[in-house]
Amino acid sequence: MIADINKLEFDKIKDLLRNYAVTDLGKTLVKKLSPKTNKSTIDKELSEVETAKIMIIRFDSTPLTGVLDINSVIRKAVIESVLTVEELMKIVSHQEAIQRTNQYIKKIKALEIEITSLEEYYQRLENLSDLKSKIDQVIDKKGEVYDNASPSLASIRKKIKTIEDRIDTKMASLLKSEANKLSDSIITIRNNRLVLPVKAEFKNSFKGVIHDQSASKETVFIEPLSCSNLNNQLQSLLLDEESEIEKILRKLTASVNKKTDELKSNLDIFTYLDIVFAKAIYAVEFNFTRPKLTDKIKLINAKHPLIDPEEVVGNNIIFGNYHHIIITGPNTGGKTVALKTLGLLAIMAQSGFLIPVNDNSEIVVFENIFADIGDEQSIEQSLSTFSSHIGNIIRILDNVSDNSLVLLDEIGSGTDPKEGASLAISIMEYIRKLKIYSMVTTHYPELKTYAYNLVNTVNASVEFDLDSLQPTYKLKIGVPGSSNAISIARRLGLNDEVCKHAENVSLSFDTDVTKLINKLENQSKNLEAEINEYENKNDVLEKKSRELEELKQKQKQEQNQLLKKLKLENTEKQKQALEEVNSLIEELDELKSQAEFKEHKLAKIKHKSKNVIDDETKYEKTSDHKITIGDRVKVLPYQRNGIVNKKLKANEYEVQMGVLTITAKEDDLEYLGKGKTEKPKIKSQPLKTITPKVELDLHGKRYVEAMEELDKFVDDCLLSNLEFAYIVHGIGTQALKKGVEKFAKENPQIKNYRSGGEHEGGKGVTIIYFK
Repeated sequence: MIADINKLEFDKIKDLLRNYAVTDLGKTLVKKLSPKTNKSTIDKELSEVETAKIMIIRFDSTPLTGVLDINSVIRKAVIESVLTVEELMKIVSHQEAIQRTNQYIKKIKALEIEITSLEEYYQRLENLSDLKSKIDQVIDKKGEVYDNASPSLASIRKKIKTIEDRIDTKMASLLKSEANKLSDSIITIRNNRLVLPVKAEFKNSFKGVIHDQSASKETVFIEPLSCSNLNNQLQSLLLDEESEIEKILRKLTASVNKKTDELKSNLDIFTYLDIVFAKAIYAVEFNFTRPKLTDKIKLINAKHPLIDPEEVVGNNIIFGNYHHIIITGPNTGGKTVALKTLGLLAIMAQSGFLIPVNDNSEIVVFENIFADIGDEQSIEQSLSTFSSHIGNIIRILDNVSDNSLVLLDEIGSGTDPKEGASLAISIMEYIRKLKIYSMVTTHYPELKTYAYNLVNTVNASVEFDLDSLQPTYKLKIGVPGSSNAISIARRLGLNDEVCKHAENVSLSFDTDVTKLINKLENQSKNLEAEINEYENKNDVLEKKSRELEELKQKQKQEQNQLLKKLKLENTEKQKQALEEVNSLIEELDELKSQAEFKEHKLAKIKHKSKNVIDDETKYEKTSDHKITIGDRVKVLPYQRNGIVNKKLKANEYEVQMGVLTITAKEDDLEYLGKGKTEKPKIKSQPLKTITPKVELDLHGKRYVEAMEELDKFVDDCLLSNLEFAYIVHGIGTQALKKGVEKFAKENPQIKNYRSGGEHEGGKGVTIIYFK
């Protein structure tokens, strides 16, 4: 593929991208990025970057700290050249990066983030924890080899320590006995030997070997003769230590040698992910999006990525059914920027970059991208000549192929206007015969007329504000540009008589075609205004839609926060209740141990126990609507719907809930709407008004009283056609429990019974089932 990446400043994009890469290898490979032509490959890369962008927005970037360039380490291991401690620590650093990556992916999956396009890379990372463990057993975090790395090393270092201690003892003794001969009371090292600083005048009387002298020659560094033999032994042991360490490192190198393929694969994956996430971070920072790869050029709100985001103007570069766009208009109006924007965004997309466009933008995968851009209007502000333009155009026409993009700035400029216009039309005529896309800029009015006569070519212009005499940089496709020279001159203060004469002369030059073009320009402007009005209304609707969605998300977040708060509060309440229950149990145990059993004390404890479990959720009404007979309502304590049958007292109503008829207070009824006027028909005899509970609490009741209430309760349940009911009797002496079970056995209307389950009250509750 031929792509004029220098003229379109793609290298500057890569320089920016290097700042977002984490690894040294990633920063190096960024420089080698280039556009591709395989559509499926490009689409795969765009999908990967888009996925990485979502991962960053919703959680964080993939961890790459500790991923070092270990290519040289791998090459050494392959040829079994002994690896240094530092090189082995790089291997450890890589495995630690894999461990961090695995934790990262667990969190990503816990957040239910879709990572299909990148998952294969994470799955291919080889876990080398065994290799890391072997290295960790030998080398500590500071890069020192452990004494116990081998039995031989431990023995050698023990001997070294003994020799060093003996030398230190002798040296310390000499420091005292020969203090008058020493220039300083210190032990130092010269030529890897322990020496003493001796005054020069005593060098002949001090027994030992001279290893060095000071710059002033007033001090000589002498190894005492009494320590010489010990120093020799020490040097020998140090060589043994070095040899043993090399054996240990060679063994570790052999372990690394077996895993070089895995190490290389891991390094390549980390480097690739670094580039993918660098592109994604770049996209997040500047709000880039993924374009669709189609057979159309439809870039919505496209912006040049190298212009300050606060100043750049977005343009809709939409070719529609056309293949060629001719942009006309005044200098410094933004024609060249529009040209470069199209070319640079095409190169970026084909290099796997998200680009600064709105959603639903589309772009073609080009075989080649050619550019001849006149630098006098370029971002770089340098100069070009007619000959260089023609040289570039010759190169382009010699190499152009189907499905190429050709960008020509100021086509035919730099020579006689008449000949330049003729040349420009001829070049366009040649280009139009090819199956390519092109965008060209020009000052020649002849090209406006030329474009109007063609099916696959359209005029365009960059907008100019006559009031402020400033370009707006807005690209208008379908509207040819005007120089506006006379209007600008008048606004700048040129004599009005001169301006009027110029307008008259200009009118005399106008042909029928020119007049037609002017008419079409006015119609196009009117249509543009209508389109802008529609887009503004659409923007308002989209804004409201976003606000509603944000409000919905905010409400969900608030709901989640409330649920979390409620859970914490309930946990605390349960903790307090458990403490109170334990306290009650202690009181009961104490009561049982007393000789005299006080009934009033038992009643007091029962009352406390009721307060502990009396923590029912209370639902508040959300409407103050007045309740009337026939209304459909929700009975808040039971969260069930019903119909109001009649009013009983000032604030009480009879409500039909299915087959149950209950009495409820108005504060417990939520208005739902008007119900049917007729009451539901009930086959059996009219039901008695009963309380809505399906449980009977016999706590604190005497045996006889409890059995009477149980009998009445069972009758009410049968009248209400209930299938089961809860009898709460507690544990205590089990007198009430046995009484309830006896009643259930003897009652012909009770099918069976059982004790409560773990979450139903346990043995303190009996559940009865009716026939």
